[in-house]
Amino acid sequence: MLAALFDDIKYLLRARNNVVAMWPKSYYRKEFITVRYPTRQMFIVNSPAGVQHVMVSNDKNYRKSPVNSQTLKPLLGNGLFVSNGELWARQRKVASPSTHGSRLPDYAATIIACGEEMIAELRAAPEGQVVDVTEPFTLVTAEIISQLMFGYPLKERGQVMYEAFKEYSASHGRVHIFEFLGLPTWLPRPGGWRGRRAVKRFDSVLLDFLKAGRTRDPQASPTLLEMLIQYRDPQGQPMAPNLIRDEMASIFLAGHETTALTLGWAFYSLSQHPEAEKRVHEEIDRVVGDRPIRFEDVPQLTYSRAVVDETLRLYPPVHIFSREAIEDDEICGNRVPAGSYITIASWLLHRHEKYWEEPKAFRPERFLPPEVQKVQQFAYIPFGTGSRVCMGKHLGLLEATLLFAMVAQSFRLRVPEGAVIEPLGRMTLRPTPGMSLRIERRR
Repeated sequence: MLAALFDDIKYLLRARNNVVAMWPKSYYRKEFITVRYPTRQMFIVNSPAGVQHVMVSNDKNYRKSPVNSQTLKPLLGNGLFVSNGELWARQRKVASPSTHGSRLPDYAATIIACGEEMIAELRAAPEGQVVDVTEPFTLVTAEIISQLMFGYPLKERGQVMYEAFKEYSASHGRVHIFEFLGLPTWLPRPGGWRGRRAVKRFDSVLLDFLKAGRTRDPQASPTLLEMLIQYRDPQGQPMAPNLIRDEMASIFLAGHETTALTLGWAFYSLSQHPEAEKRVHEEIDRVVGDRPIRFEDVPQLTYSRAVVDETLRLYPPVHIFSREAIEDDEICGNRVPAGSYITIASWLLHRHEKYWEEPKAFRPERFLPPEVQKVQQFAYIPFGTGSRVCMGKHLGLLEATLLFAMVAQSFRLRVPEGAVIEPLGRMTLRPTPGMSLRIERRR
C-alpha cells in the first residue's frame, strides 16, 4: 500500500515538472490506462474510439476538470476555455462569427502586413545572429490577434503582454498537486501572488481596449470585441464587463500562443531534416518566387501546410485535455465512476504506435495525398474535437501557414551547434531552455 502511494506521489511530481516527460514508453502502445491517486482515479483515454466517446458521442457527461480550470481560471476567469454548460454554449455562439471562414481573406491581409514587419525586424539583425524566436513569433501573433479580434494594434503594449504571460506561465503553468489530491479550490495555490501580478499587467492592456469601445469604421464587419459589447440577452441586458474581459483574455491566449509555438517547432524540425527544408524552399520559390506572399498562394503551398500539420502532430501546443466524469460511464468497455478525471493527451495519441507509421519521425508527407487518407479522424486532435473544438482552427492554420512561408522565403533557421532544445509540457508545450535559432538569410 505504501509503495503504491509512493509511486503515485512520484508520478505527480513528474507531472508537475514536465507532463510530456512523465509518460512511460508503454503508454505509446496502450489504449486505456488507469492511474490511481489518493482520493480518486484518473483514466488516460488513448484511442480514437475513446476520444470520440468522451469528446463527441457522450460529451455532455464530461466537463472541464479542476486540474484544467485551476491552471487557467486566474487568467481567463469564466471565459470559453474554462466555462461549462449554458454559459459556455452562449459565449461560444456569440463569439463564433468572428472566426467564420468568410472573413479569412480579409484576415490574411492583416496577417501578411504584420508578418512583413516581423521579417523586416529580423532582416535588421546581423547575419548569423542567434535569436530566441519564441519572442518575435509571439509578438507578431499577439499583434495579429489584437488587430483582428479587438480592432486595435498592440505595438509597444505587445511586450507588456508577452512578459505578463511569461510570468503567468512560470507561476501557474505547472500542474498543481492540490487538484489531483482533491483539495478545495479556496486553499491558496503556490505562486498565487506572481500570477495575480501577471494578470494585473495583462489586464492593463485588455481593459484599455474595453474602455475605448468602438472607434472603427461602422461599415466594417464587427470585431469580436464589438460583438461582445453589443450583445444583449433575452431580457435586453448587456454582457457583464468582467465576462467580456474573460472572453478577451481567452481569445487572446488561444489566438497567439499556440501559433507562435507551432512556428518555433516547425523551424526547429526543418533544421533537423534538410530534405524537408529543401522541399519547402523549392515549393515557395516555385509558387511565390521573390514577390510578396498573397492569400491566393495558400492553396498551392501544400507542402508548407503539411509541415505545419506534422509539427502540430509531433509538438501539439495544447498537449493535454482534461475532463471530469459527471455520471458513471463506460469507455471502450472500461467502467468510469462519476468524479473520475479523464485525460486525453494529444502528445501520446499523436505518437501512438498503433495509429501512426514511424510515429516519432518528422514526415510531412503523411499529410499529403495519398498518405493523408491513412490519418484516423480522432487520432489527430491538435485543436481538440467535438463541440469544444477550437473555433479559431481555420484562422490558426491560415496564420501559421502564411507566417511559416514568409519566414522560410527569407531565412534559414538553424539550431546552434551543441544546443539542445527539449519540449516542456506545462500549460502549453514550450521549448526549453528556449527556441534559440541562428538566422541565415536566403534573400
